[in-house]
Amino acid sequence: MKRMFIAIEVQNNKALADLIASYSSVLAGEKIRWVDPSNMHLTLAFLGDIDERQQEEAAQLLEETTRHFEPFTIEFTGAGLFRNLRRPRVLWLGIEAGDTLYKMRSVLCHRLKEAGLLDEEKPFSPHLTLGRMKRIENRERLSDLLSEPGGHKLPPQHVSEIILYESILREGSPPVYRRAAEAELRYHSP
Repeated sequence: MKRMFIAIEVQNNKALADLIASYSSVLAGEKIRWVDPSNMHLTLAFLGDIDERQQEEAAQLLEETTRHFEPFTIEFTGAGLFRNLRRPRVLWLGIEAGDTLYKMRSVLCHRLKEAGLLDEEKPFSPHLTLGRMKRIENRERLSDLLSEPGGHKLPPQHVSEIILYESILREGSPPVYRRAAEAELRYHSP
């Protein structure tokens, strides 16, 4: 069994590294586990532990889905929190995209669910997790960081493929994400 998920690889690693370094500098001393920018991805569907046959089926469903959609662009927008400022748990960077992302994900999740590879389709809130918070002492500094105008923008990213990843968990270290399959977005309108 392998732990698998389907995602878009984020390629703005230098800009993300700079943004995370800036945030970690402002929030120095806080209990935050920062995400490695080279591991950044936008998760579309988490499959969990699946066997080899299911992995092949997931790759096939991914391929069948992406051929009906055109490449698109995502934009990185303002930072925010999951939970709230009083009890923050995750610092994230928002993602905006046109209808293609939402439609493609909906079709993909429907197919995965029909095949028994996805338990339930959860509400989709496109974001990148920047850091997971254990404890925040200075909420005012965090609030100022989040309200900083224009300080959270990254260059837009063109998306032309969707990836089936294996997540390899390692004790005491961040997970390793290995590409198991890729599927190109390749629909061309007549």
